[in-house]
Amino acid sequence: MAGLAAIAWTPFATLSTMPDETPPFATPADAEPMHAVVAIVRRDERVLFVRRSPAARGAVGYWTPVSGRLEPGETEPQALRREVREEVGLEVEARAKVATIASRDGRYLLHFWTCTLLGGEARPVSDEVADLRWLRLDELHALAPVFEEDVRIVSDACAEPDAPPS
Repeated sequence: MAGLAAIAWTPFATLSTMPDETPPFATPADAEPMHAVVAIVRRDERVLFVRRSPAARGAVGYWTPVSGRLEPGETEPQALRREVREEVGLEVEARAKVATIASRDGRYLLHFWTCTLLGGEARPVSDEVADLRWLRLDELHALAPVFEEDVRIVSDACAEPDAPPS
């Protein structure tokens, strides 16, 4: 887990200052961040990414793993199961938290989790999902637009020897 630990503590400032990249939305600097979960869902040798629709709260048009805010009183694993079911119709179980980073705009703390795929057929269920794809790790960099930190964290989590495919 050495590679993943490095991501979890990487200062956000280094992620937010990538050249030619601007945050897809902005927030006041003094606002308390909300917590959100990010699901790393694998099927065979592929990982699930969705394209966010105009109905999404932010990052419209971006390719991302399934993600969403925690509801009051909800644990991260509970939010993960709910978000994946609501957005793409899959049943998953949270396996391991692999990283926590701030979103580029500072509105969210993003908690990345690997998941075990339990069942269902992936399809856009929520109006927040415009499209979805099961991709090999080498295909992630071809997505556009995509957050490079998502690609890095997902790739590292899937490359870990103790991370069997879901």
